[in-house]
Amino acid sequence: MIAEPSAPSQERGVSLPLTQASSLPGRYLRDEEIYREECERIFYRSWLCVGRIEDFPNVGSFMLHKIGDESIIVARSKEQEINAFYNVCRHRGSRILEETTGQLSTVKCPYHSWTYSLEGRLIGAPHTDGLIEFDKNNYSLFPVRCETWAGFVFVNFDNDAPPLKEHLKRLVEKCANLPLETLRRGGRTEYDVAANWKIICENYSECYHCPTIHPELNRITYYRTSYNYAFLMDQESMGDISGGWMELSADTDSMTWTGKTKRPPIKGTSDADKRRIYYFLVFPNMFFSLHPDYLLIHIVQPVDATHSRVLSEWYFEPETMAKPDFDPQDAIRIWDLINRQDWHVCELTQQGVKSRAFVPGRYTSLESTVHDFDQYILHVMGKQ
Repeated sequence: MIAEPSAPSQERGVSLPLTQASSLPGRYLRDEEIYREECERIFYRSWLCVGRIEDFPNVGSFMLHKIGDESIIVARSKEQEINAFYNVCRHRGSRILEETTGQLSTVKCPYHSWTYSLEGRLIGAPHTDGLIEFDKNNYSLFPVRCETWAGFVFVNFDNDAPPLKEHLKRLVEKCANLPLETLRRGGRTEYDVAANWKIICENYSECYHCPTIHPELNRITYYRTSYNYAFLMDQESMGDISGGWMELSADTDSMTWTGKTKRPPIKGTSDADKRRIYYFLVFPNMFFSLHPDYLLIHIVQPVDATHSRVLSEWYFEPETMAKPDFDPQDAIRIWDLINRQDWHVCELTQQGVKSRAFVPGRYTSLESTVHDFDQYILHVMGKQ
């Protein structure tokens, strides 16, 4: 068996400057115990995108969202607020809802019929009238923090976490002049990927692989025309995002099947940004890809240490969608191809890092944001 450097030595290798550093130890990409620790230290303490305001059109519209071992209910209340609660009955702990989406008038536990309002208040508890010192007001559903930005709904289990807009600081500033809250979903695809969630995030964070894996993408945005300016380790000024932009080739307008588009740029797009595609990783698991004429979102949902589910959604301006010739397939088709190309190499990487022969490799000069992401993982995990 190939001798593997000690754990502390491997972790120190990530923390070195880019020109000296080595990538994450293999156990961070395959170990169930580390995945459980990530749930506690990352996914239960971070702002996570769980949907779009348009997913809750009516009072009582709801969806369930699973994060690690937790299930939460996200629903629109009678006050028109979108709230989130643990999907746990206050009686004896039963999961309350099983359907993933739908319409509610109240939230009723299937076990003993304890019933809650859309605001989470306990309004019905059969055969409790004779209980001593039992006050329904003390048995509301446990809330989960829920905030919105740009039409997206985020949740956070951590009551001490900074507000959402502080978490998104640089992204909020970048998109201040864009009417992102008015965009509407024009396509949605889900993928099951046999890879650790961090492998998928690392892949999104670099275009070193683009000439080999994505000839279609590389023709539209040549891999050397990228500029990264947001880094996770620069917390004071950036917020929890990393990334930057890539320049469109001279004969192209957007990332579409032909490289051309009839769709106008999103209102408020600057002249410079009409020639760029912005790629931001919103830590921990949201990819925010802003094109001149549409917004593409990926949400990476960890299933376990070696499997993830990825949700891709395409958003367009409603005025553009209302036109008789509107067709989002030119954007959806090319990104479905790019996605599948990415998932394949991510799965190959997952297979490789399970090998007894794997030891962390070196970063190249084109992987500064991968290095940044890996350093941040160790930082929030308390390993450096």
